[in-house]
Amino acid sequence: MGILSRFITVIQANLNALVTKAENPAQILEQTIADMEGAYRKAKDQVAHAIADEKRMEKTLAKEEAEVKKWQERAVLAVEKEDDALAREALQRKNDHARSAVQLGVELEAQATNVVALREALRELQQKIAEIKRQKTVLVSKQRRAEAQNQIHKTLEGIHGAGALETVQRMEEKIEHMVAVSDARKELAREFRGDQLERRFKELGAGSPNVESDLIAMKKRLQLEHKRR
Repeated sequence: MGILSRFITVIQANLNALVTKAENPAQILEQTIADMEGAYRKAKDQVAHAIADEKRMEKTLAKEEAEVKKWQERAVLAVEKEDDALAREALQRKNDHARSAVQLGVELEAQATNVVALREALRELQQKIAEIKRQKTVLVSKQRRAEAQNQIHKTLEGIHGAGALETVQRMEEKIEHMVAVSDARKELAREFRGDQLERRFKELGAGSPNVESDLIAMKKRLQLEHKRR
């Protein structure tokens, strides 16, 4: 299980280094996934070797137990044949294989426990990788939204700081003044061209009927006065 711990430690160290350097979060996620996948492949290979060692120890233990049984049977045969010396040698071989079998049994139990732990750690690492991959899209999307919001705020701060709004307002007032001057010039141009001439003729035409009416009215008043006398 030590190899997995070493890989995880290396991954965490690399991740912390990237965060310290303020790297792009998306790049950090990519690097983290790549590191974890590399660790997973190496750990998987290590687990395979551990399983192979367990199976090899099982075979060796089976052979030792078979040897114990074989030399036990030979010792019995020697006793039956009343050959004590041969029986002692057979029993010695049996005991040697029995001690080896006991030692292998202890090592096999420890190896089996280690394999179980390695399998579990490998499964956990696989789940972590899958989880990070599932979250990657969401996290990158959040990052992009945050970057867009930051850019908008920076732009607004730049606009306020540079007086851009005031500049736009001044330009708007200047343009409105230019439009007002243009309208005034058009109005003056109409007044001092055909419109003024037409107004003068109307004034001439309107003046004569008034004089004539005044004259007629005056004559009528004078005639009335003579009659009264």
